[in-house]
Amino acid sequence: MQTKLFFLIIFLSIMSCSSKEELNLNNYIPINKNTLNLNFLIDEDKNNSYLSEVLEIKNIFNPETYKILNSMIKLPPQKIWEIDTNQKIDDENPSLPKPIFIESNVYILNNEGSLFKINGETGKIIWKKIIFLNLENTIIGTPALSGKLNKDGDVVLYLHNGSDELVAYNTNNESRLWSLKSPLPFRGGITVTDDFLFVSDFEGNFFTFNAVNGKIVWSTFLGSDSNSIYTAARPILVDKKIVVPGTGGSFFIISLDNGEILWTENISSNKDLPKLFHTGDIVANPINDDSNIYLVSQSGITAAFNINTSEELWSVPVGGFETPSLSGETIFIVGNSGSLVAIDKKTGYVRWKKDFPRYINENSYFKDKELILYKGPTLVDSHLLLSTQDGKVKIFDANNGNETGVIKVGKLAASPMPVEKKLYFLTVNGKLIAYK
Repeated sequence: MQTKLFFLIIFLSIMSCSSKEELNLNNYIPINKNTLNLNFLIDEDKNNSYLSEVLEIKNIFNPETYKILNSMIKLPPQKIWEIDTNQKIDDENPSLPKPIFIESNVYILNNEGSLFKINGETGKIIWKKIIFLNLENTIIGTPALSGKLNKDGDVVLYLHNGSDELVAYNTNNESRLWSLKSPLPFRGGITVTDDFLFVSDFEGNFFTFNAVNGKIVWSTFLGSDSNSIYTAARPILVDKKIVVPGTGGSFFIISLDNGEILWTENISSNKDLPKLFHTGDIVANPINDDSNIYLVSQSGITAAFNINTSEELWSVPVGGFETPSLSGETIFIVGNSGSLVAIDKKTGYVRWKKDFPRYINENSYFKDKELILYKGPTLVDSHLLLSTQDGKVKIFDANNGNETGVIKVGKLAASPMPVEKKLYFLTVNGKLIAYK
């Protein structure tokens, strides 16, 4: 665990970079096509992303499931309310838990252990409950939250504290259904289905729990690199198979029935480097489309696989920390190389690419350069939303990458979140802001 904490400190020193300065776009070197060695589509396909139809999202039971929909929200939106969730990103709390949205209410667990139920229309706090006590910091891991509607119509939430405690909570009668303690800290997010709950721990144990009573259905050992890092990535369920993002660029495909590892692969471009530089963990959520899965490694690789055959469909040298968005025939990725890329989901060929600054203070003699961490992209009304380090959310036409507008919100802790014709923003100082 000491080794893990050493690499965690290195990672957090990167992730916690911040600046109040406006970005100077004149002092950065753009990344051109040859730098990333990308294949581009023929001209007639470059300005059409062949998106799916625009749909209204009603519920988000697991964080970032909206990343596979073209959400129905009229742009540009107007601010309707703002509340303080009593948390912030700092050295002891390097990330904020992501909210979920069920039946027009927002549920958010803050990094001090308090759970909020908020009316999505008015922004009124319906109640606030202390779920976890004595959370001095969340340096080991971010608290996580998922939820579902049970057969009786009750909203049941599943939460862990970023460490060793897992809780099932009925929001209708405001009671704990069950709770348990783990011998080791949990790692990453939670995924809940109708019957099961999926979660990993820091040593590479993967658990499937009965969602009703909290009993372990089965567990399997996947292993863990000694330099595994901080992540909120969660498993996903596809065709009765579980996709588990792992450490060192590895991911695992596991049978839902018995926990058998069906196959595994590694998408880290750094797997041959010394351990100190081996930063290939998958910290973005995997996504699925028609039994094809797409995974992003922070080392700079995005790859597509067929989950049933294990065939690698394509791999491109664009990757980072953020979960991509997928709609129709295109997947949209923001890379840690400072680029927003639209990629044909079948071939891996690029439709269009926009380049952005990679560092603040790139050419300064007086200040250290800081890695810029973009949040997004999120697809809304056939447009992409991407937040910058200076608190602006830029709007791009998803068909060609042209910038069409901007929303001034504040520096974000998570990607913009669309649901029920509203946009939600969670800022680094704990403000939850709703636009419509």
